[in-house]
Amino acid sequence: MAEPEFREPTTEVRYKVVPDDQLPAGRATRVVPGPGFVEARIRRGHASELVCEQLSCVSRHIFSNGLWVYDGAECANATGVRDARTPVEVRFEIHPADAFPKDIVCLFREQPGEFIWYVRELHLSEQACGEFNEYLKTSLQDGFWVQRWEEGEAGGVITPAANPSPGR
Repeated sequence: MAEPEFREPTTEVRYKVVPDDQLPAGRATRVVPGPGFVEARIRRGHASELVCEQLSCVSRHIFSNGLWVYDGAECANATGVRDARTPVEVRFEIHPADAFPKDIVCLFREQPGEFIWYVRELHLSEQACGEFNEYLKTSLQDGFWVQRWEEGEAGGVITPAANPSPGR
């Protein structure tokens, strides 16, 4: 299922648990445009409200500080060649609860060419994780997401180590 193309610059990604009637049958997620934001809808039972809140909070910081941009007009070109600043890989991964600090259900790690969301088990289903990863892979190939650390406040963002250690 092809996701919609977004025509406006995006300044926020909102994650939201929604009832069944807001998603196609058989799907756990759907990404839809809004004015200046993207809404990542997740079927009830496939994500916790807490993970949606934490993902939205971090995403809001990333976009408001200019660290990322999603703008089909700016990022994609007529030849379909990806912008040089587009990461090679962006993905979600589900990890055991003991890999996270108390009360934290998601962390991210960013380095040149890569952005990984670590999500505490039981807060995102395997199906939703897979669908988000499929969407992100396609969006990256289309050249819509651009990493702009050199232009944003990258120095103020702290990311966890590659493998978050228990009790942190």
